[in-house]
Amino acid sequence: MTTDPDCASILSAKVADITFGSPDTSGIDRDELYYRGQRIPCPGPSDDPPPPSSSVPTWLSRASALLRQDQVVAFPTETVYGLAGNALSASAVRRIFAAKNRPADNPLIVHISSLAMLRTLLPDGRIPSVYEPLIRKYWPGPLTLLMPTSDLIIPSVITCGQPTVAIRFPAHPIARALIAYSGLPLAAPSANSSGKPSPTLAQHVWTDLRQRIPLIVDGGQCDWGIESTVVDGLRLGQPTPVVPAILRPGGVTLEQIQQVPGFEQCQVYRKNFTDHRLEAAPTTPGMKYRHYSPRAQVILFEARPLNTSTTTDPSSPASIAQPKGLVGDPADDYATAHHQTAQHPSPTSQPSSKHLFRSFRDFDDLGVDYILVEGTSERDEGLAVMNRLHKAASRTVYY
Repeated sequence: MTTDPDCASILSAKVADITFGSPDTSGIDRDELYYRGQRIPCPGPSDDPPPPSSSVPTWLSRASALLRQDQVVAFPTETVYGLAGNALSASAVRRIFAAKNRPADNPLIVHISSLAMLRTLLPDGRIPSVYEPLIRKYWPGPLTLLMPTSDLIIPSVITCGQPTVAIRFPAHPIARALIAYSGLPLAAPSANSSGKPSPTLAQHVWTDLRQRIPLIVDGGQCDWGIESTVVDGLRLGQPTPVVPAILRPGGVTLEQIQQVPGFEQCQVYRKNFTDHRLEAAPTTPGMKYRHYSPRAQVILFEARPLNTSTTTDPSSPASIAQPKGLVGDPADDYATAHHQTAQHPSPTSQPSSKHLFRSFRDFDDLGVDYILVEGTSERDEGLAVMNRLHKAASRTVYY
């Protein structure tokens, strides 16, 4: 990395320095932030920022100051790195869209640091009762919930004019600390150029956005490596009784959600149902556009029943690479049939969402032309992995 003054600054943050709550509270209902055991005051959006203090780390004070000036900041979450801006400011949100070159009809997720903050964002200040079991079980965490909204509170540029807003309570201590200390709910899509693989390291953000944003907070490798699960338990405009739906699979699996009371019959968009209205006007990210694509072409190999015809797409000779743990024999056969050269990292037993996007970026760094990926079962974590692979793939080969 360079020290070019026109490029983003990078400040390192340590997760171990940050805690929430006290012996008597969980820190979930309201913001209780501690840095190295010392309580740090957390202002509200309309409050003045706290005065400089030696007890507040540089990364936190500087990032918060930028956010309060309607600038954007990249920061780590447990899923992927996010590009944050003040969710209450339309001008800040427009900076997010501009930095990413993101389509204007692709909604953003708003991130909160407490349930008290969530209530300030809802038109009547009440959390929909349908979500209470999910919140108790999986918040803070990699789960996004569609909530009712009003453009008097949340700018319509975030929701793209929809009657709902996607809201997440992240578990990552750095993310929670930044939201709490800035006193702002943060709109934050992935911190990458739109359409590219989501960033799971600060280096990935630097590669994509270093000349477009002022600051990157480096918290190391993200734990999950793919985005959050998005659940719609409201299904506005749908007939009753309402059947909850996963609009985007992610860090909380379908099987986990179906164990929660009221979500036993939860469906998955594009797996159990489709809706042309959602395609035309999505309520959450990841539904409309091609995403997660490296420079190299991703060729996805999927097993099909025997009565399904097998199709392949010939390609010109090129170097072909395989993400570790994601490719098997069908890819070998394809490479042999088309006189290609394949690189073979040592295989692992199961795909890992944590390394999927990082693998794509690593192979781009090697300059390969094709990445051959074998599909996996759509159970548990595999549902989210296959969702991302389908979005990223240039073509699919059935075998």
